[in-house]
Amino acid sequence: MNMESIKLKPIKKQLVTLKIKSTSPLIQHAWDVKAKEMMLEKMQGRKTKDRPIRVPLDDMNAATYRLNDGGYCIPGMAFKSAIITAAHKDLGVDKVLVRKALFLRCPEKVNGAPMIPIQCDPPIMREDCVRVGMGSTDLRYRPQFDAWTAEVTLEIDAELLQISDLITLINRAGFGVGVGEWRPEKDGEFGRFEVDPDSQIQVVDLL
Repeated sequence: MNMESIKLKPIKKQLVTLKIKSTSPLIQHAWDVKAKEMMLEKMQGRKTKDRPIRVPLDDMNAATYRLNDGGYCIPGMAFKSAIITAAHKDLGVDKVLVRKALFLRCPEKVNGAPMIPIQCDPPIMREDCVRVGMGSTDLRYRPQFDAWTAEVTLEIDAELLQISDLITLINRAGFGVGVGEWRPEKDGEFGRFEVDPDSQIQVVDLL
């Protein structure tokens, strides 16, 4: 019995480059290298060193995401995670589909992690009282960027995710999910963004 072979169409891939801009300030809290080392020592049962005297400016700088050249940035996966979180089957775009149809193209990496450069003024230093552990409190010194923009490049499967749907997802992510500390996803109002309506969206077909 003759059976016709199954023919699959090649993936229709596109590169989409667009600009996002903030609609609320961004607060960052990158993991401090020294704090990680102290956590590891505690997990291994080793006696941790006495904590050094805290310098607020040093704490803020340690909490700031920086590129290798000193520029400011946000973690690429935080941005992608916000887009995936914004997707929902009731909107006609399922989270699983978005995971399979959308990938970030980040030109910069820091310690192997993809980063998205942001254009902004130097941050101001926040002093916040936060709860730590069993009801105790502590002071945190973190950077706040009042206004920021970023150019983002995404590789998409154009047959699964249309450009118009991508823009809607990004705007939903910026409106109700956000990035950074105290974002809407975490009951805050910081780290919100939108696709800049005044910028041009570039689309390149990939072979």
